[in-house]
Amino acid sequence: MKIVFKGLFGRFDYGIELKKDGLTIITGPNGFGKSTILNCVYQLYKQVEGLPYFFTLDFEEVIFLISDEKKLKITKKTGTLIINDKTNFAINLKNIKKYLGNAPSFTRNYLKNLDKNYLDRVTTDKIIDYMSFLDEYSEEKFIHKKQNHITFVRNTLKEFSKELGKVFYIREQRLVSEEFDRFDESRLKDEIKELPKKFKLLLDKNSSEYSSKSNELDSSYPIRLFNNKEAIASQDEFNQKIGLMTKKFQKLNKFDLSRIQDLSNLEFKEEFAKALKIYFDDFDVKYQIYENFINQLELFTDIINDKLNFKEIAISREEGIFIKDTDFKGKQISLSQLSSGEKQEIILFYKLLFETPENTLLLIDEPEISLHIAWQKKFMDDLYKIIKFKKLNVIVATHSPQIINNHWENQIDLGELYGQQLD
Repeated sequence: MKIVFKGLFGRFDYGIELKKDGLTIITGPNGFGKSTILNCVYQLYKQVEGLPYFFTLDFEEVIFLISDEKKLKITKKTGTLIINDKTNFAINLKNIKKYLGNAPSFTRNYLKNLDKNYLDRVTTDKIIDYMSFLDEYSEEKFIHKKQNHITFVRNTLKEFSKELGKVFYIREQRLVSEEFDRFDESRLKDEIKELPKKFKLLLDKNSSEYSSKSNELDSSYPIRLFNNKEAIASQDEFNQKIGLMTKKFQKLNKFDLSRIQDLSNLEFKEEFAKALKIYFDDFDVKYQIYENFINQLELFTDIINDKLNFKEIAISREEGIFIKDTDFKGKQISLSQLSSGEKQEIILFYKLLFETPENTLLLIDEPEISLHIAWQKKFMDDLYKIIKFKKLNVIVATHSPQIINNHWENQIDLGELYGQQLD
């Protein structure tokens, strides 16, 4: 995807092409529009609900380009937005109100998007004019007006949002989706409190699928044994299968999905070669049900435990997720006793790994906020692992060299782009 701005804040022209490996890091001085670029993408994803943001933003033109055939262009002229150069369908404050249903709803969206940069430039007269408009125009007056505008703009934004796919926005280390636009300390407490229950549900769901497949295979075992023509060919093949199975059982046991099976009493006998072949094959089929989940759990626990001191997270069916004191065997620490930063990291990476769909576009604004320098240096590496695992496309806006760490090839600096513009 490519994002092109003309006249952002009346000054900046940018062409930003996202990196092909899924990670794009936008840097630049304060006031150059890093957060604004992320916000534009997120507001576009919200379709008509996001249009108020573009009325408050000082810009001439912005183009979101997925391909030559799939693009969206928004042009702003004297308080009017023109979508894809369709001047006959230009929209302004008067007709955009229709999209959001009622004046109070639009007021919330409009005023919520008056960011600090805009408030520094907006005049009192503009706000008074807008409030007068709300008093003058009622919902009923729009029922039979601008129907073509409504249909065109709504369908255009809906279609492009569909091409854009799922978008999540992380501000100050807190994930925002379309369900809510704010995250306070009480929400963080609720999230961490609910986490054990969520892990229990995940464990139960995967265990249920495993049991169902196991019963299915067990019930068909006699017939398959009778019809089976393949067999374990040698002692070496048998030993190899036992070794792989032992490693898989160790992973299952680590996350309380199965107990370590004693395989020492299994031995290779040629007369049992066909039965052993089915036994190993069935185990592989059943393990595949757990495999992706286990990989998620391993990545999650590795990322979090690398950040914790004197403690580590663990997973079990009975407790879901809990904290162990690494210095005192058997001692547990309540999740509520963790620091605010530790809670945020656990919730954030849980959501990214277990609640974020594959191929999501992830927007992260200033991840360095509230992160210790040591955690800043690890953040991008951890994020990159998740990008590969979940096939995410991520745009990060940051001031911090520590956050970038060794990913300078993924950086796009707005200061440099502006310098090229002046040259």
